[in-house]
Amino acid sequence: MAITVAELVAVPYLSMRFHAGDRGGDGLISWAHTSDLPNATEWLGPGDLLMSNGLNLPTEAAGQARFLAELSSAGLSGLAVGDDMHAPPLTPAFLERAEELAFPVLAIPRDVPFVAVSRAVANANSDEEHERLVRTVQLYDALGGAMSSGRSGATLLRELGRQLGCHLLLLDATTALPVLSAEAEPPAGLADRLVADLRERKGAFPGILRVDCNGTSALALRVPTKRPTALVALHDGEHVPDLALLQHAANITALEVERINAERERGSRLGSELLSAMLDRRIEPASADGQLREHGLRADNAVLVAFRPSASAGGHRNLHHALAQRELAHLVLWSPQRCLVAIPDTEEARLALRGAVGGEVVLGISDPLRRADRAPDASREARWAHTAAHKLGRPLVRYGEATPLFLPRTLGEAEIAAERVLGPILAYDEEHATELRRSLALFLDENRSWQRSAELLHVHKQTLVYRMHRVEELTGRDLHRTADVVELWLALRALEFSRGDGGPDSPEDG
Repeated sequence: MAITVAELVAVPYLSMRFHAGDRGGDGLISWAHTSDLPNATEWLGPGDLLMSNGLNLPTEAAGQARFLAELSSAGLSGLAVGDDMHAPPLTPAFLERAEELAFPVLAIPRDVPFVAVSRAVANANSDEEHERLVRTVQLYDALGGAMSSGRSGATLLRELGRQLGCHLLLLDATTALPVLSAEAEPPAGLADRLVADLRERKGAFPGILRVDCNGTSALALRVPTKRPTALVALHDGEHVPDLALLQHAANITALEVERINAERERGSRLGSELLSAMLDRRIEPASADGQLREHGLRADNAVLVAFRPSASAGGHRNLHHALAQRELAHLVLWSPQRCLVAIPDTEEARLALRGAVGGEVVLGISDPLRRADRAPDASREARWAHTAAHKLGRPLVRYGEATPLFLPRTLGEAEIAAERVLGPILAYDEEHATELRRSLALFLDENRSWQRSAELLHVHKQTLVYRMHRVEELTGRDLHRTADVVELWLALRALEFSRGDGGPDSPEDG
């Protein structure tokens, strides 16, 4: 049985006394800890006695009352303040609030070291510490049993929760999603609240993060893993799990989280290599089909999706983990300019991808892959659809279902249109390493302004005039005739679409 506050005050050689709150003297003290942090409750839990020299105690009455309320709501057993140190005067409002809450406020004589109080509590609680040690060993036995029997993951988490007398969750502190498959969903709003709290702290975890949401109380601890992960303990407010044991549980679950993350990163690497090989046709279709099945995909029911990740996406690993946490079969070929992802051709898969990449990201979706050796064509289709989505201002476009007015509907049509009008220019540029096509595109985009176009191209106006004369000679079009200008402009747009290029202001392939 732990020592009570009143019993600690009664220890003769400590000579402690009550400032206020002696009605709470029967509260149990699990540990006595020294801290002058203003937010000490983020490192202390129920049953802890806070010892302070007063630096964290506000000077004004209202601030002192708030400080006391925070200690009480966190379940601390009391506050002990050193005499004649740095504490401001304890205001009447502070002492009255302590009486109302029956929250012990103690005085420690100046000649009594704080460590003497800690030792007195530790010695008095030696039996309880022995019980905690036994329970700690039982937690690690649960880990050993889970590893030997293959009952890891959510099964291990449930066993740890049973031993701690609470419900445990493992949440990704970036996505707010459960880390383990088959893990129960967190109560509504709690995960989002946790992530929002961490954002306010710029990702820095305190020792203990208390989260209250829609009547649910929880304690969140950082799991020591590479990816920001939280162990969340749900409790009823009366039976709060032991924080020292929770910390051990966090260390145990870290091993499981790192195992899962390592498997996911390996799958991500292999998936990227597979998709790259399919796009370059460096793999036989039969072999590719088999490897696709290993990743949970079938060529006859898969599509490629092109998109430009948002600035906050955080890179390839974050995207892969976000997709894996949604249990979405996928392959990812990452580029900050434009990503390519293979997913099943289902509405559920599209919704999962949308949730992972964010609602503001524009998606272009190919026709069904059908065969592994059609991957290069499907990639171009996805990029075509992505460009069309940008042009139309739509969040999602499937290949062939929508293109800007007067433009070709398919890659084949676009290539024919571009080659018919611009073929001579493209051939001339390739043979002579010139920039006629680029100069024409910019000249038309700038509404045929000679001066502005020359400045953007960093050439003399006469150089641009010469280039446009050459364009007219090669194409047989006259830049003074509206019909010819329209034809050239549409051909340039068709060329952009055939290459999956959104133009000067749209994302390019990396």
